[in-house]
Amino acid sequence: MIRWCGACLLLMTGLVMRAPIAHADDAVDPYELSPEQLFHATVISASRVPEDVWEAPTAIYVISASDIERAGATSIPEALRLAPGVDVARINSSGWAISIRGFNSALANKLLVLIDGRETYDPLFSGVYWDVQDTAIEDIDRIEVIRGPGASLWGANAVNGVINIITKRAADTQGPMVSATAGTEQGLTARYGGAFGSNSHWRIYGRALDRDSGETLSGGDDNSEWQALRGGFRADFSLDNRNELTVQGDIYHSETGQLRLVPSFSAPFSSFQQETITAQGGNVLARWTHDMGGDGRLIAQSYVDFTQREQAFLEDRRTTFDLDIQYDFPSLGAHDVIAGVRYRSTSDDVTEGEVITSDADTHRSQLLSAFVQDQITLSQAWRLTVGSKFDDNDYTGFEIQPSARLQWMGNGQMAWAAVSRAVRSPSELERQFNILFAAGPPIVPMTEATTIELVPSPQFDSEVLVAYELGYRRQWTPDVAMDLALFHNEYDGLSTLTPLQAGIALDPTRFVLIPIAITNSTSAHTDGAEILIDWRVRDDLNISASYSFLNIDMNGPPMPQAIDSEIAEGQSPRNQASLRVRWDATDRMSVDGTLYYVDSLPAFQIESYVRFDLRLAWRLSDHLQFELVGQNLLDDTHREFGAPSDANAAVIERSVFGRLSWRL
Repeated sequence: MIRWCGACLLLMTGLVMRAPIAHADDAVDPYELSPEQLFHATVISASRVPEDVWEAPTAIYVISASDIERAGATSIPEALRLAPGVDVARINSSGWAISIRGFNSALANKLLVLIDGRETYDPLFSGVYWDVQDTAIEDIDRIEVIRGPGASLWGANAVNGVINIITKRAADTQGPMVSATAGTEQGLTARYGGAFGSNSHWRIYGRALDRDSGETLSGGDDNSEWQALRGGFRADFSLDNRNELTVQGDIYHSETGQLRLVPSFSAPFSSFQQETITAQGGNVLARWTHDMGGDGRLIAQSYVDFTQREQAFLEDRRTTFDLDIQYDFPSLGAHDVIAGVRYRSTSDDVTEGEVITSDADTHRSQLLSAFVQDQITLSQAWRLTVGSKFDDNDYTGFEIQPSARLQWMGNGQMAWAAVSRAVRSPSELERQFNILFAAGPPIVPMTEATTIELVPSPQFDSEVLVAYELGYRRQWTPDVAMDLALFHNEYDGLSTLTPLQAGIALDPTRFVLIPIAITNSTSAHTDGAEILIDWRVRDDLNISASYSFLNIDMNGPPMPQAIDSEIAEGQSPRNQASLRVRWDATDRMSVDGTLYYVDSLPAFQIESYVRFDLRLAWRLSDHLQFELVGQNLLDDTHREFGAPSDANAAVIERSVFGRLSWRL
């Protein structure tokens, strides 16, 4: 793969030397804008309508396309490190644990992730497989990150935050583009964009990556090598002055390895096995926007998403259909009202293994929901936004998720306060599946094994959050801006592993069973603060700094009434900080450095660490750019996530790679 990428680099160099000089097709570099102008970037995630970041009464941060490029990020998870208050912890070559405001895990389930309006969470466990959430990184326009609940607009699972990944319009990606990466990471991305007449545009892209396996805590190979292929298209049609249509889709295939400790009913009762995880799928999305005049707008979006994931213990083939309709009412004086309805249907066929079983081979679920929001202008300085989401799902029935947000604006300042309710719905694994945790030798006569199993928990209900937030933004000067957010979250009914009375099971064999159910037996409260300061020192030099604090206080049943009911207290860092310096050294050369501090994780015996990333970029011509990127430069290795006993918890090694990009 390295030789292949190296050949591509030489080929592109030869091509560009023959190409005529032309201007690149990229949009304006955000670093040419002042912090004051950046505060007025347009976002849609906070209220589902376009608005300035400055006016959004929520803790929101925008990672721009230029941010992603200048950080040297080659994947969406690595780009998310740029957002204050987001906990990004790499597990191995293909795995990440990502959360906002606590409760991080490899299967974090309190975070909603969208790509162009398509939800990426898997209903099997209500989390995100980050190894398949990918696209051409050069096609991302921005990533909008909401820290705090967004359930009143986006629904269940938008508990602690929303990550909305928005790709560029096809009109902004015209012509050819090729980008190749070689070094400790290898990859190749190619894209071509064209037009249908004067008002409609299209693009297609392909992407390949190859990452070597990492190193285990003991110094061995963690077998987590990762290869992936992905391709897709997007077409934007301007039908007339009032109607626009977007159609887009993706297909992908990914293979990654890992070690797994597999329990069994016979001696030696458990063994490490090498397994290959194969993931593949595709999706097609269509979005129609109709301008109704008088600020009125109708948006209808629908997508079909097919995913298939094969592992040693489980094969899951899932098809999801989603239809979402939103109506922005024409101006009603002091009231700006939006409303919408949504229908979602998901069906999966599960091929079971010895470890995970279920009474049904096919699982189907439906969701019907509606939302309404009213932004009320109380005066020139004061606004009140109230709204709620209403969900009806097959597991917990009817759910209400309201919010109220009050904001004040004036004299280069904006302050806001909010109270919200959000829920995390049960997953299929929690409600319907039996999972073999561990097995051991018999402890009574006439039995073949003693097992510990997670049994189906049909009584498990939604986890509930009530969040209280305060925020303050200030434009101190045209070159210095600050964004501050404070929060207090109260959780109730958190999932808890609860041992039940032991018994003897006769199927599939005779063994003593120690069952564990999932109950809503734990409560918690969290308190925290997040601050960001952005300073344009000179036209060619920008410095930004962020700090986030998080305190988690769990209140769960003690052992043996529950198993590690308070472990989440030590799975998220108490303190995080970053310092970014972006310097345009010359018209053709830029230097970008980012220093991260991440506090310790007591639950995993992981010490705090400091990470330094450096990017040097040379624009060799108007078409060609070369970048040299170094990540984790301060240490040979460090740990970021996972218990020492976890066979797949790897050390994160220093990474150095070059990237050559050519475009017309």
